[in-house]
Amino acid sequence: MLSEDRKRVVVVGGGAVGLCCAMHLLRRGYEVTVVDRGAPGDGASGHNAGLFSVGNCLPTATPGVIRSVPKMLIDPYSPLAIRWRYLPRMVPWLLRFIAAGRPAQVERASVAIASLVNQALRAWEDVLPAHDSDGVVIEGGHLLGYGTDAVFAEAVFAIETRRRRGIDMRVLDEEGVAELSPILEGRFRHGVYIPRGPWADPRLLCAVLTDRMAAAGGRRVAGEVTGFVRSGGRVTAAETTSGRMEADVVVIAAGAWSKSLTRTLGFTTPLDTERGYGVDLPDPGVKLPFPIISMDYQFGMTPLAGGLRLAGTDELAGLDAPPDYRRADQLVEATKLVFPELRTRGAKRWMSYRPSHPDSLPVIGRAPRHTNVFLAYGHGHIGLTLAAITGEIIGQLVSNPDPSIDVVPFRASRFRILRRG
Repeated sequence: MLSEDRKRVVVVGGGAVGLCCAMHLLRRGYEVTVVDRGAPGDGASGHNAGLFSVGNCLPTATPGVIRSVPKMLIDPYSPLAIRWRYLPRMVPWLLRFIAAGRPAQVERASVAIASLVNQALRAWEDVLPAHDSDGVVIEGGHLLGYGTDAVFAEAVFAIETRRRRGIDMRVLDEEGVAELSPILEGRFRHGVYIPRGPWADPRLLCAVLTDRMAAAGGRRVAGEVTGFVRSGGRVTAAETTSGRMEADVVVIAAGAWSKSLTRTLGFTTPLDTERGYGVDLPDPGVKLPFPIISMDYQFGMTPLAGGLRLAGTDELAGLDAPPDYRRADQLVEATKLVFPELRTRGAKRWMSYRPSHPDSLPVIGRAPRHTNVFLAYGHGHIGLTLAAITGEIIGQLVSNPDPSIDVVPFRASRFRILRRG
């Protein structure tokens, strides 16, 4: 319960997760300030495929992926690349990633991810109702397309895991895929169709959320949080490039930059960055009826109002290395293998930073040793999907210790916390 004076909350990070946390806290009567270094949607929240990936309940590390890593590192169309200079820093993360790929670990992770994914659309409807979304969210489904029998055979584990988690899906043969839309005829040998899998222009979505937050009384400040003022196991203020901000509650939802912030509080989790590349094509010459994920090349093709967005690939290189836009060019070449008629004039390439833990689970919950600091970061490939349900959980945790979803799998202490000060 709130006191007579409204409690002040500083949310660090103005991406989709931070904004949804802000919306839920505003509903509960808190005075909320969001601090972010860029414009709405500048980060990973605005640079992704734009899918609400409600069919995605598997961690990245699965037995099949672990076996394929050596091959992927030398395949020019591989969804995975690594900057070899960064490898020494990645070794601890990669060892945890390999351990997370054991069958028992994968099963536990999939149960945890499904507990969030299965509530994701309901939570988004609560934050941004369809009748009041300015048309930013497009209702429909999306397709996982398999170009060869061999790639589909490798997907049996994933399909069966989705079935165990109760994911709504339709497994299709080549004829079934073609029945979805004439443009798909002859493109894929197999498919998995997620019938309720909407999508959005993610940057526009972040802008709409920012406007709604402001209309609800929230404040957005442009700046960077550089540290915190602590007293007696609590944070009393955030130090920012725009000045000191007094706080009764702090939420860290800064994506890939969250690790540097938690370090200032004396702990960290094994968060690293999977750099994702993308290309926006204003006149692609291909009109898709819904988003498609090429499972052969592990990237997404999403029809947006401004054309076609290609998004995918993972590059392990941290936050500081310059972009290697050859990765984006490979997305275009891979798309042409599926849609040879693709037009690329006016292509705009980009890169984003996906904040990822090796077990593919976010950290959601209270910070170690700080009673008024809450964590909401590390959502990997499904941050947009899980933003609203994460915001709901954080709102519940701040005002009530018993959230509607079990957060034990997402606690920071699931890792061996490295204490720093």
